[in-house]
Amino acid sequence: MKAYPMPLFVKLAVQDIRTAILWYENILQFKSVFELPNEEGEIMMAHLRGEEYQDIMLVQERNKEPKGKGVVLNLTVEQIEEYYERALSERAVIVEKPIKRPWNAYELLLADYDGYLITLSMRLDQEKGFEEIVKDVIG
Repeated sequence: MKAYPMPLFVKLAVQDIRTAILWYENILQFKSVFELPNEEGEIMMAHLRGEEYQDIMLVQERNKEPKGKGVVLNLTVEQIEEYYERALSERAVIVEKPIKRPWNAYELLLADYDGYLITLSMRLDQEKGFEEIVKDVIG
């Protein structure tokens, strides 16, 4: 797997790191870059990657407070329907079914086991420029 500098990445505190790793691997097709064990050999941190520069760190946290408040991860993907079908078959929490947005996006909103929201976004019209999209949205 390619190594590159990551000037910004997301670190998510999760209640069950093994369950979280499986969710990101099975639902979003992320791959493990590395897993860091603690002294007891339990995973305490996992670096996962989707596409290039779609890196997240999962960190085991024992605090049972609700997670995900105010955080929404947005990932650009190629085929929303494939992710939607996989989410259905894996019984993932689908917050919002695939929907066309006025900002030239087709989006699917999921929630992981810790309540973090993940928007999967696909560009609808590859030819549309930024100015045209802004005009469509705000008139």
